[in-house]
Amino acid sequence: MPINCFGDEELAYLREVIEGQEAWRWGKSNFVPRFEESFGRHLGRKYVHAVNSGTSANETACASLGLEPGDEVIIPAVAPVFVSFPIVAIGCVPVFADVDPRTQIIDPEAIDACLTDRTRAMVVIHMYGQPAPMDDLMATARRNGLRVIEDCAQAYDACYRGRKVGTIGDVACFSMQQSKHITSGEGGMIATDDPDLYKRATEYANSGMPWYMYDLERPEAEPVNGVPTRGHFSFGHDFRFSELQGAVALAQLEKIEQFHARRRRLVEILEDELRGLPGIQLAHVYPETEPNYWFYPVRGPEKVGCVGEINYLEVEFQRMQENRRTSLGIPLPDYVQYAPGICPCAEESVKGRRNFFVHHSVEIHELQAGIDEFKECAGVC
Repeated sequence: MPINCFGDEELAYLREVIEGQEAWRWGKSNFVPRFEESFGRHLGRKYVHAVNSGTSANETACASLGLEPGDEVIIPAVAPVFVSFPIVAIGCVPVFADVDPRTQIIDPEAIDACLTDRTRAMVVIHMYGQPAPMDDLMATARRNGLRVIEDCAQAYDACYRGRKVGTIGDVACFSMQQSKHITSGEGGMIATDDPDLYKRATEYANSGMPWYMYDLERPEAEPVNGVPTRGHFSFGHDFRFSELQGAVALAQLEKIEQFHARRRRLVEILEDELRGLPGIQLAHVYPETEPNYWFYPVRGPEKVGCVGEINYLEVEFQRMQENRRTSLGIPLPDYVQYAPGICPCAEESVKGRRNFFVHHSVEIHELQAGIDEFKECAGVC
């Protein structure tokens, strides 16, 4: 049976918030810190900070690294634009690396061509729930002094060589948008083992105010000319996660294993239906990985269509290409290009691709209808 997105558990926790009459992040029910601590234990990282969206989580993760305007960040060419825009938003320059066309995951061998003396970090996306080849990627990063952000928005509890994704890079970010493995409608979080990264992230998401958890010491602001200040120690946004979101997120986390089991069942049905059909390629799985699919990617003949978000082909990146500066006015070096053809494997990978939604709320007859339509379109009925 399908699983509803929300149920009695979420309602019970929401009632507690409403009855407490405090719905902001630091409401008396403490659902936000309870969720952060629970997720940290679940994931296996020391510090977790929840924010109001997955995009905010990406931007906060970037900001946690202490990057400077004009610094370059390598990201895969196939990615939700919610990964590249946050890099632009903090004044940095996205540099697109080509991908493995089988998975649309960043190709470790493509990174060297993107490196310059301004490269400071890279973002690895565990695309569709398939863990990236982290050993090779981390070796490249460490060899070149790069910090690594793991984007786990699509890959809760997927494993690479026995480790959960999100525990390998310097900092990880997650989304809790409606379609994700767990959801609070909108929401996101960052996770790290580095207290300095956690502190910068917390300040950035709280307008520069150091409201740390985990018993970390908070600085106190001194009055200026006898006038007290609130203590905005750095630049930041208000990305705060509310108690309403925290209540829903905690209830979701408590049910995550049920959600995973349902997703696995949908994937089994999908693979049983499509395995062995001529011209159809099931999801490519890297050795020693355990995917936990958000969407299940399948490739067939080109006539089934194209699926994939190639950021540098988007309207705003084409505007940057023409103006030779980012949306915030940061100049683009001549070697940074957002022109069609710069990542040929990425552009080829979108052809003939169909992504099946395997969310735990999907009913089997809905999945079957999608499978039947795909098979008919591919000519393999």
